[in-house]
Amino acid sequence: MEKIKRVLIDEFVTGKTWFDWAFLVVGIVLQCIAIAIGFISGSPESIGMIISGLAGVISVVLCSQGKISFYLFAFVQLITYVLCFTLPNNLHGETVENGMYFITMIYGMFVWAKRYNTNSINKSTEIKARKLGLVGNSITAAIFVIGTILYYIFLKNVPMFGALDSDPLVDSITSVPAYIGQVFMVLGFREQWIYWFILDVFSILLAIRAGSMIMTAQFIFWTLNCVYGYVKWNKLSK
Repeated sequence: MEKIKRVLIDEFVTGKTWFDWAFLVVGIVLQCIAIAIGFISGSPESIGMIISGLAGVISVVLCSQGKISFYLFAFVQLITYVLCFTLPNNLHGETVENGMYFITMIYGMFVWAKRYNTNSINKSTEIKARKLGLVGNSITAAIFVIGTILYYIFLKNVPMFGALDSDPLVDSITSVPAYIGQVFMVLGFREQWIYWFILDVFSILLAIRAGSMIMTAQFIFWTLNCVYGYVKWNKLSK
């Protein structure tokens, strides 16, 4: 019991600054406002969407802080997001993307466990981050551009997806950086936050078009979290 207590304190308390707590509160408040607007307008979101939004806020903040416990909340967010948002709105690229998340996150937990080290400054256990060089960043940027174009052509022209996908252009722009960001996240590279930023900006459009206040609030916060995450991981990579 004492060991579990120490782990929980390390994951959720040790090493946190006042800004870390304030940033998390901002995300939760945004979700609460979105939930309240839904009830006031007479169109409340489903319980699944509410859970997805709150779990999403907590998971990305923990990920930004390099905490392996983020995986727990990420799995909850992923499952509820697919069941309550991407499938009902025929966002097939997003659905496939989240299937990829599920598989890679299982692998990612083992990778993070191997790179989980105690920070000498605040004595908190965190992921030891990496960073790409100029060549790595250039190759990744080229993959992003070419991959987005090819994925758009695929969603637009393959009958199985083309006739069903509600927005193949935005869907492709949100899918390709997700694959790059997820790989970098699993392997512990700080550059993941650049591609999460691109993804989240366009995901705001998807959420607005779908009429989901909770998802809109979540992706707005996730966009802010990318800046927060890059700064935190830049420190972790040193």
